Amino acid sequence: AVSHGLETVGPKYGATHRKVLRAAGINVDLTSSQAAKQIGNLAVGWAYIDQKVFCPALHELIQLRTRIVKRPVVTTVEVLAGPVRGTSKTHLMTGYVHKAYPPIYAHLARLAGFDTAVIIRGVEGGVIPSLTQPSRFFHYVDSTDIVRQDITPQEIGIEQTTRAVPLPDDLPAAKKVGDEIATEIDIEAAAQAAAVAGLEALAGKAGAARDSLIYAGAIMLTHLQRFDSMQSAAKHVREALDSGEALSRFRAAA
Repeated sequence: AVSHGLETVGPKYGATHRKVLRAAGINVDLTSSQAAKQIGNLAVGWAYIDQKVFCPALHELIQLRTRIVKRPVVTTVEVLAGPVRGTSKTHLMTGYVHKAYPPIYAHLARLAGFDTAVIIRGVEGGVIPSLTQPSRFFHYVDSTDIVRQDITPQEIGIEQTTRAVPLPDDLPAAKKVGDEIATEIDIEAAAQAAAVAGLEALAGKAGAARDSLIYAGAIMLTHLQRFDSMQSAAKHVREALDSGEALSRFRAAA
């Protein structure tokens, strides 16, 4: 698995993958070849690669995107960059909010050379659906048509009272720069809190973060046809978390 992102970008200036992974002690400055080698290491199997490394020209558009303010088209297509590709097949996992996006993402994913894709209706456009409400994902495999699959957290044993991992109540407020601020909380503190919650979930601690990993993992494993049901896939993810294997693989990338 490969995750890619960047330090910060408007209009939301949120806690990016880079910030959270760095806070968790992961090396976020790998070259493309280093990332590929790390993915190929059977003891690790995953990597993060930054946009400024694999596509500097795209990264240099950040100032322009800041001036545009509103969400530009590049925000939609940059997730399809695929900085590391598999020798046999390459799969895309991404999220959406608006109903029009799944067929657009599927079409773009095919054009970008992804052999399969799973496009999840996730909270705030992420890859984790609501932990309290029904959701859905769309997927295709090779040349097949895009297929919709309806899901609920309850069908894989998730019972939560919040739709996503809640932010800690004690996060410091953001420092105001100029006339406005993009968010009310300190983003570096939020990234640190996310890293702590993620590490605890990888260590098997019960809660919304662990359930989020189980949900997203079950979707991807089902899409890849590693398991014939969401229930069996979720069982496998739980075992990987509770055995310590998931945390071991995460820390192996530090």
